[in-house]
Amino acid sequence: MNKKQRLEFILLTIFLISGICTLFKVPFSTWMVALSGFFLGSLYFYVSYWLFSDFSIHPISRIIAGLLFSVNIVACMFCFLKWPGWQSYGIISYGGLGTVAIISLFNYKIPGYTQLFYRCVFFIFFLSLIYGYRKLSA
Repeated sequence: MNKKQRLEFILLTIFLISGICTLFKVPFSTWMVALSGFFLGSLYFYVSYWLFSDFSIHPISRIIAGLLFSVNIVACMFCFLKWPGWQSYGIISYGGLGTVAIISLFNYKIPGYTQLFYRCVFFIFFLSLIYGYRKLSA
């Protein structure tokens, strides 16, 4: 695991743990969700070209994947915090991640696209858990 992946992993772990803590109403966990979601979303949005530079994929695909991963983090953050618009961000995120997954499946022979596909599956799974919990608990 290189430094870029380690940075992404640390921020994602903090985001997920603090998000689970918000479901159990742990004090100050909402602050951690907001801060880690902001930093992780910014990482995906602003530096996706650098973050995915080790992957052998087209530069436009890197930028689009980073944008859609950032939208997914914002959707998860809005779901965790019950902010207005969490349902629409979730639907947009599903469509975007589905698009990246389909593009990755068409280019399955290139190893970089398989890593993007695994990230898409992870984000779709996690967003489905949060989205389903919020829909059923309302």
